Amino acid sequence: MTTCSIDFKLRDRFDGSINNSPSSLFGASIIKKNEGSSGFPPKQEVSVETGEENEKVAFSADSIMFEFLDGGWRERGKGEVKVNVSSNGGKARLVMRAKGNYRLILNASLYPEMKLVSMDKKGITFACVNSEGRDGLSTFALKFKDPTILEEFRVAVDKHKGSKTLKQLRL
Repeated sequence: MTTCSIDFKLRDRFDGSINNSPSSLFGASIIKKNEGSSGFPPKQEVSVETGEENEKVAFSADSIMFEFLDGGWRERGKGEVKVNVSSNGGKARLVMRAKGNYRLILNASLYPEMKLVSMDKKGITFACVNSEGRDGLSTFALKFKDPTILEEFRVAVDKHKGSKTLKQLRL
């Protein structure tokens, strides 16, 4: 019998009908809105430029990048590392973007004095000026899945090292 009294109270609150009311028990509207009528103008497509549009990819592979900081190696990210060569000037650089969000984690020009040192079977270290604004060189390491990919990376970097010295690149 208590159920009936609650039932009558609910009907009185919703003008005699429980299921035909456009409002819910908690006062929120259950009327569906059209998705296109949000009040905001539709978003326009914006062209995104990465700076790689006028470059040719000489090498590309998945890798994990580490940076040597405070006496130890710190992982900077996983993603695709590329050796990009400019179409018009012939300058080359290392570019690496993190997987998923494509955040730029390495942007370094190649220079003739750049030394590549093997690390284990699948890793390689090098020193370069990354574009993060720090003074001096930073030491980075790349770890590849396979030793043959490591060798292809070494060949691509050695081939496209350019003729500008490190001092000329800093200017």
